[in-house]
Amino acid sequence: MLRSPLLGLLAAVGAAAAGSAIGAIVLLLWAIYCSYQWWQGLVVYIDGAPVLGKPRQTPHLPAPARKAPKDHSTNSTQTPQRRGRREEKRPLSEGFRTPRSESVEGLDPIVEWAPFAPSFPLGEPPEDLQSRRLADTPFAQIPEGAVQPYWLQCDACVFDVRSVGYKQTREKVASQPALYQCVGMDIVRDHKRIDCILDRFLDVALPPDLPGAVEWSTAWAVPRVLIFNCQVPYTAGRLFGSHPEEDGGLSILNYFVISQQTASLLAEGLPTPALRLLQRFVEEGVSTKEGISLKVVGRVEDLDKHQVPESFKRFNNKPVLLTRSSTVYTKYLPEVLEIDFDVRSWNYPTRTAMTAYQHRAREAEVEIGYLLEGKVDEELPEQILGCFTVNNMDIMAARWLP
Repeated sequence: MLRSPLLGLLAAVGAAAAGSAIGAIVLLLWAIYCSYQWWQGLVVYIDGAPVLGKPRQTPHLPAPARKAPKDHSTNSTQTPQRRGRREEKRPLSEGFRTPRSESVEGLDPIVEWAPFAPSFPLGEPPEDLQSRRLADTPFAQIPEGAVQPYWLQCDACVFDVRSVGYKQTREKVASQPALYQCVGMDIVRDHKRIDCILDRFLDVALPPDLPGAVEWSTAWAVPRVLIFNCQVPYTAGRLFGSHPEEDGGLSILNYFVISQQTASLLAEGLPTPALRLLQRFVEEGVSTKEGISLKVVGRVEDLDKHQVPESFKRFNNKPVLLTRSSTVYTKYLPEVLEIDFDVRSWNYPTRTAMTAYQHRAREAEVEIGYLLEGKVDEELPEQILGCFTVNNMDIMAARWLP
């Protein structure tokens, strides 16, 4: 009771009313201290999982008098430490065709483009790389960093987007084909947050146009290449103040090229509402809640089989605004537009929940899409900008940048 912040505050008010200024100040400082102690011990749970604060640990009796072996396992909530420069330094290349890019069932023949390959390859890795080594091993027992993430193409129609008349009906429909096609991904990390990845490979040839596409024109007022840089920390960070500098985190990079259908529509002067909205977004160069808003949406087909809180399921196939957390780099226009968004800027409970359950991403096939929010009928129906599917999303598998 003596540590209650309300008691100190009431005592300070009483002292002030009695005319004791010094007593009021002392009691007010005491109330502030008690409030701080109370806040430090606060723990908030969502569906049984702590998302704010750290639960108290039950004390244990001292262990027997013998030296316990050192634990060398990796803690997923701690910032990984760089273990020298032993990883292979790969020179940047102008793109490559993976051996599996034309043989994986359901994939269109594309030239995969990824300057930091093979950090996040297209198509499931060959069996001899990991499948035999990890065969029949439950995901919970697979060491972090032992599984190779990979990506696949995704059909935009799996995402629900706003239809015409959304304000009145709240109706959503399946998206039309994506405006841009994903041609590559990378997952990389550094000691500091990676901003504007384009600055890292200025001498690298950009990905080519898709086979059969109309030649891109600057008159279309949309970029030929779109790059998304999702900046993910390894820890939830602090509730208040800046994120720890030592947590450089990782970047999940997506590279998109304008699709054949989009190029044809623009060449014929028939832009869709989503394309006209994209033209305005490129001109303004910023995502805001009041103006043009960028969104990301994630979808897991079989989410029920994964052990995640019920609150997670409410956000399945639901978009998240990327406004204050996003930075739009227009300096490489008209051909390339890069959009970075930093998860560190999201609210603390969300960051904590993502950190606590990031290991579940290794078990799921996650479909992710980017789009611009249509607010009035002239901007509807919405349409996916670009999308992709990720498998074995292990954040500890990110490669150190050379």
